[in-house]
Amino acid sequence: MKQRKIIKASVLIFVTGMLLVMVMGIRGQGTAVAIGDEAADFELESYDGEIHRLSDYHGEVVVLSFFSTWCKPCESAAPKFIEFREKYDDDMVFFTIVKAESKNSLTRFIDRTGYVNPYLMDFDLSVSNSFGIIGQPETIVIDKEGIITDHFIGSPPFDLLAKRVSDLNKE
Repeated sequence: MKQRKIIKASVLIFVTGMLLVMVMGIRGQGTAVAIGDEAADFELESYDGEIHRLSDYHGEVVVLSFFSTWCKPCESAAPKFIEFREKYDDDMVFFTIVKAESKNSLTRFIDRTGYVNPYLMDFDLSVSNSFGIIGQPETIVIDKEGIITDHFIGSPPFDLLAKRVSDLNKE
């Protein structure tokens, strides 16, 4: 009898939590920028402690990859992003934005995988929320004028991502 009450209470708490997450997600999406909008400016600290502002890269194509260290699809895509960044480094500015994790978590990820990218720390999810990021991996492409041109959910098709970066550099 007591076990049944505990199970019912646990289910109720879980369902209430899921509803709260859904409501907060829906409310947050109304203020997020989208394709065709000017990208929300931000200031984030890099893994190395350097501060980066999106507005400092106005006039350049910017690719933002939103990521979590515990995300298996993110880990699978990481070597492809590294290869992509190295190949197109002269054509764009690239950052991997780490969502709501500590530097210690990222250090353990790097030690375990060896995957090194220019990581920015979105400790409080403010940047992720402003771009309407609800999962991971997700990738945002921003043109030289600061306008969002693409938003890929999941691992992006890297051939298409390369074409977009190339096309935006011709404009």
